[in-house]
Amino acid sequence: GAFPSRSAPRATTSRRTPVVALPARPSETPSKVGQVARHAVDSLSRGFEEANYKIIIVPCREYSRSGTTGAVKSVIRGIPVAVRAPLSGASEAVSYATLLARNAVNPEKRKEEEATLKGLSSD
Repeated sequence: GAFPSRSAPRATTSRRTPVVALPARPSETPSKVGQVARHAVDSLSRGFEEANYKIIIVPCREYSRSGTTGAVKSVIRGIPVAVRAPLSGASEAVSYATLLARNAVNPEKRKEEEATLKGLSSD
């Protein structure tokens, strides 16, 4: 389908630090609220999953390796990601919802975009 599965593979930057990739923009332009809701939930959940990894999982591993000091440092390093990841997911969700609103107001624009996407994907 147009939406990536919840068990999509994760991008990795190194062996120890997996990064949860936000879902790619679906290949079809939205025409129903359900499509937007599904994509929004996917975007938000992946953002929170990444934040959880950086604030909970990594510090627990660091605590096992180097004690309280390592865990505290790990939490501090994870704070920017914990803030950015959910915001990035929310931004993607709002962007897709705005696209649905545009398509509802101007259906011709949706048809043009779909034709362009079909032309690009057949190359």
